[in-house]
Amino acid sequence: MTKVDATIKRIIREKDAAIKTGTEAMRDILKNLHGQVMAELGKAALGSWDAYSLRQYLDSIEGQMANYQSLAKAAAGALLAKSWAAGQTLVTETLVAGAVPVEAIYSGFYISSSVLDVMKGFTFHKIEGLSAAAWDQVKGELTLGIMGGKTPQEVAAAIGKNIDAGKFASIAQRAEVITKTEMGRVFSQASQLRMEQAAEYVPGLEKEWRHVGHPAKPRLTHLGVSGQHVPVKEPFNVGGVLMMFPRDPSAPIEETINCGCDHVTYHANWN
Repeated sequence: MTKVDATIKRIIREKDAAIKTGTEAMRDILKNLHGQVMAELGKAALGSWDAYSLRQYLDSIEGQMANYQSLAKAAAGALLAKSWAAGQTLVTETLVAGAVPVEAIYSGFYISSSVLDVMKGFTFHKIEGLSAAAWDQVKGELTLGIMGGKTPQEVAAAIGKNIDAGKFASIAQRAEVITKTEMGRVFSQASQLRMEQAAEYVPGLEKEWRHVGHPAKPRLTHLGVSGQHVPVKEPFNVGGVLMMFPRDPSAPIEETINCGCDHVTYHANWN
């Protein structure tokens, strides 16, 4: 294994570990929300279960939902910032491993954080949508429970007595997909911008697509393009879809959601 390849693999492993940690952190925040919702249903089981009490339960849960959204957005912002830095590191450390002259590595290298801010806003919008969906589902079950004569225990079962059941199972899955996809997208976007800057100083610098996606159900088009390299500022042709990098926001969602591929720096001199 060459020094360049070893460097690439190490940084990608670190990126994947960070994404795993990120999804676990977001899941923990959701678990806390789930616990608070279940506590409200526990109060309902011990107290009154009528339309008047419903308003109190809903007000309390709505406040908890707002707190969840705030915590989730703060956590996502920090995770995306780390992915942004890691994406740049991938390129810089690869150039160092490839024995590129130091002045070519660092001269004029600066990536505006405005792109990161836009990507954060995109992720925050998704989190807000997830919060709204969670609120609608919980509110709907509570309202139908009282109107339909269900017990608090029956409503709790419908919502999900744990985070992997009922309505909360779909919410948890969506939160995980958002975190994984958007952290990966930010990593790739930062790598792409860094590569474009490096290409101005390193003649012959290209980029290579590497398939490291879902092993059980890989996208055949992503497998097909794995190992191919193209000029840094040109797109990959992924089964007829032009993509500058994995999880390219301009690509159809079916090509980006849950994608685990990466693109890395490539140069013929690196063997």
